[in-house]
Amino acid sequence: MRESTHTKHIRWIAAILCFLNFSSCEKLLLDPDEIQSPPPQVYASKLATILDSLRYALDLPALAGAIVADTGIIEAQAVGCRRYGGARDVTVNDKFHLGSCGKAFTAAMIGSLVDEGLVSWTTTLPTVFPEFANTMRSEYRNVTVRDLLSHSAGFIRDPELTLTTNTPREQRMETVAWAVQQQPVTERGRYLYSNLGYIIAGAIAERIANRTYEELVMERIVRPLGLSTAGSGAMGTPGLLDQPLQHSANHAPIMPSEDAHLHSIYNPAGMLHMSVRDWGRYVQWVLASEAGHQNLLRPETARALTAPVVSTGQGGFYALGWGGANYEEWAGGKSLGHSGSNRFNYASAALAPAKRFGVIVMTNEGCVGMDWLLGPAVGRLINFHLNRE
Repeated sequence: MRESTHTKHIRWIAAILCFLNFSSCEKLLLDPDEIQSPPPQVYASKLATILDSLRYALDLPALAGAIVADTGIIEAQAVGCRRYGGARDVTVNDKFHLGSCGKAFTAAMIGSLVDEGLVSWTTTLPTVFPEFANTMRSEYRNVTVRDLLSHSAGFIRDPELTLTTNTPREQRMETVAWAVQQQPVTERGRYLYSNLGYIIAGAIAERIANRTYEELVMERIVRPLGLSTAGSGAMGTPGLLDQPLQHSANHAPIMPSEDAHLHSIYNPAGMLHMSVRDWGRYVQWVLASEAGHQNLLRPETARALTAPVVSTGQGGFYALGWGGANYEEWAGGKSLGHSGSNRFNYASAALAPAKRFGVIVMTNEGCVGMDWLLGPAVGRLINFHLNRE
């Protein structure tokens, strides 16, 4: 598929992709000669027609997308199959996994704790975890909440330990105890994408609020914004085809089960699934925050979530749960974005606060390596919104 000019302009999103790896699911190999994606068709909605053409060109089971303004969702559509090669049964209310696009929810939840004075962006690790002060490496003693949420604390990308405790909250604390004794992989203040940093941030929220991370993000962000389809783990009911099945990169369906999703310690780094409309409502809130008219957080706290913290190079930055660029022509100024995958779903967002719009796309299939699977779809939706073509 030919790359559009707008796709070329937003290549910075590819630098902030996250692939949260787990390999406990059985991968069923499919014969492409026996099972094929249904050909695209024309819909009454031009957006749906575009999405279906993209779904077919990218060889995906399903594709959902939306164009969002700071005042509401302009349009949301979903096309394709819950199971690759099956019936056209996807609906706009179906759920897709956000992967690391959920990091923005973690940062916003911690922002609500900042508003209550329970923590600040500059709170350090020894302040929250005094029991580790004597065993913590000196390089981590000045690491702050802001450092963790902007991938600039120096921690390795993913934890590498054998867990011995039982509950997710206990396991995150076990991970913190291990992490603060490991050698940093880069100096504090330098960008290095780290899911481990977000796991530690989740443990901080649990310690200061005395609630589990899972409870906190639902109570403080998901429910107040009315995201009724949001949940965690694999979508759907075991044995039923009531939601899109997850798929590996070779179209193998992954049946919903207890182990068909990320280990629960990763929840602060990317736990959520939801419909394209509900993710659109969250993106609308972000755009409204940029425009100065939201009421979930204090204005200064909401602005902090999308303000540049650390350079990612070539004019890019990472904020708190969002990456971006200082200037992009298509965005008319600062742009925001993120992509996420749990290897069996994929989601991407690109926002133009100055032009008061954003686009989001979601699919129920993963990709191989560091490919930006939905780059062509993001660029196409941006072009459709800006030029109506």
